[in-house]
Amino acid sequence: MQNQNLNYILEIHKASSISKAAERLSISQPALSAHIKKVEEQLGSQIFDRSVKPLQLTEAGEIYITHMKKQMELDKELEEQLSDLACLKRGALSIGGATFFNVSYLPNAIGRFVKKYPGIDISIIDGSMPEIVGKALDNEVDLFIAPSWNLDRRCSYEKILRERIFVCVPPKWEINHRLEEWRIPPEVILSGGLDTWLSQRKQPYVDFSNFQKDPFILLREDQHIGNIMSMLFERHGFEPGYHITAEQTLTSYALTLAGAGISLVTEGTLANGNLGEFPAFYLTDLDICTRDIFVAYPKQKYLSRASREFISILKDSLGAFS
Repeated sequence: MQNQNLNYILEIHKASSISKAAERLSISQPALSAHIKKVEEQLGSQIFDRSVKPLQLTEAGEIYITHMKKQMELDKELEEQLSDLACLKRGALSIGGATFFNVSYLPNAIGRFVKKYPGIDISIIDGSMPEIVGKALDNEVDLFIAPSWNLDRRCSYEKILRERIFVCVPPKWEINHRLEEWRIPPEVILSGGLDTWLSQRKQPYVDFSNFQKDPFILLREDQHIGNIMSMLFERHGFEPGYHITAEQTLTSYALTLAGAGISLVTEGTLANGNLGEFPAFYLTDLDICTRDIFVAYPKQKYLSRASREFISILKDSLGAFS
């Protein structure tokens, strides 16, 4: 009931309207109003100032929300510790990350985890990194996957792998003939033999400026891969001419396969993405095109046994690329 009270109040605060909140919660406005009035009577103070529009929290309402969030966190910590005593025979684990990270890095580990601990319910939460960090700090996400970029000081980070980022060129483009000696066969990447392949070449890294006359598939700069592409343009002194902007890395990859432009893709995506077709792959500027991937959680949060066990399995499942 406490969770329901808080959810109702947060929804009203978010909507700044009882009627809009009732619509979102799929309950009648009179029922929601009566419910909030009952909470206010128990509290002995008004939670919302109804004399202003849009609706606002009173000072008592702000205090109530802060207290209830702390109480929910304590309740969840108690539940997690009791779950530990049950030897992981029951419990829940929520894992967050950008869709791209969740698709690329989680499936194998989750498959192994649920086979070993079938009583643990797992929730996968997709969202932007700021959204996921916020959910973790609000105790809505236990663990999340993050790149080595814009790390939040309120969280602890454990590295799970280091991966390289490849320049992807449409396979039928003429430039691939000129750059044939730098082109990396897909089977070398998928077999884990890239380090050996690189060691056998005097100069295995292509000069990114070779692509300055070609179209590109860009991601937003607030995404890590989009930021890396911008860094490459800045270092090599050119801006893309014709370009397409995509929302997701896998979309940019598909557009490259279709011949629309050059994109970037990570080692982890190629290893875990079950991809059936491949463009031409090149490596360039490894100081820019290499990144660490972390599993993270709030510093002050109790880390449950289920979380610790999942982190161990996740690291082991990605060990070939660490």
